[in-house]
Amino acid sequence: MIGQGLKNYLKNLKFIFNPLGTIALGFVIGLSLLIPLVVGAINTMVESVKEIFTNANVDFVAVKDSLIKAFQTLNWNEPMEAVKLMLSRDWLMQTLQICLTSFVGSMDVYTVPLTEVINTFCNTLIGGFVGLVIFVILGVIGGYFLVKCLVRRNSAKRTFKKYILANLIDNLLSFLLIFICVWLYTVWKYSVFITSIIIFILFGFIALIEGYFVHGNGEVKFIEVVNFKNIIKLFAVDLIILAITALFVGVLIAITNILVGIFVGIALVQIAFAVLDLNAETYVISLVGKKLDC
Repeated sequence: MIGQGLKNYLKNLKFIFNPLGTIALGFVIGLSLLIPLVVGAINTMVESVKEIFTNANVDFVAVKDSLIKAFQTLNWNEPMEAVKLMLSRDWLMQTLQICLTSFVGSMDVYTVPLTEVINTFCNTLIGGFVGLVIFVILGVIGGYFLVKCLVRRNSAKRTFKKYILANLIDNLLSFLLIFICVWLYTVWKYSVFITSIIIFILFGFIALIEGYFVHGNGEVKFIEVVNFKNIIKLFAVDLIILAITALFVGVLIAITNILVGIFVGIALVQIAFAVLDLNAETYVISLVGKKLDC
């Protein structure tokens, strides 16, 4: 089973570009909305600042140059921290005050309207970034379901009848497992430590039962599939696959950077979980295949 599970994982790494593509698509759609929003927010802020300082002798070309220098001095080696600081109301207020003080002297009379302008600007940008994050999350979710579909088609195909059967078994046994764990917790609070171990075992048990009824019923004996030895093996191969995935992500971060590591790492994790979800089924399929060959 362990060899079969590792083979499934390595074989399905070929689908890595599918989740990467959906994540990138979500990012591009989010950017296509964010960039015009940022440009519009900047233009609005500039016009609002000009209105506030209409009666003051302010050289806005010099103010613009000072702002650009302030943005350039941010630590762009850490882009997330730089963006976070750039969107900070305190930083923007302080930077604008420094740029404008040389022209107007005292900023006291301008503080309130300037604060309102900055708040509007920051709220608009935060809304845009939230939209970007939402589209990236949708890309991640879409990528997971896409890769899960591809991995299933490549490793453990199901008919519609088997799909319904698997979902019924999965939902029923998962409900019973959750019910038992909640009941144990209400009876004995410290049972959470025991139930954590039991959950790992029972999830393997559920996966093997599901795999048996979907692919092995009538082909192999129930005890050949669902036994303690196979549950331990299933748990072991799942841990090995997760460890290999963590190693791949760590190496990527080490040789590239954190952003590339996270981007590719998400796709690797999606493939890993898709394979983990099917390891029991592929084991039963291989067991049935061996029986038929004999």
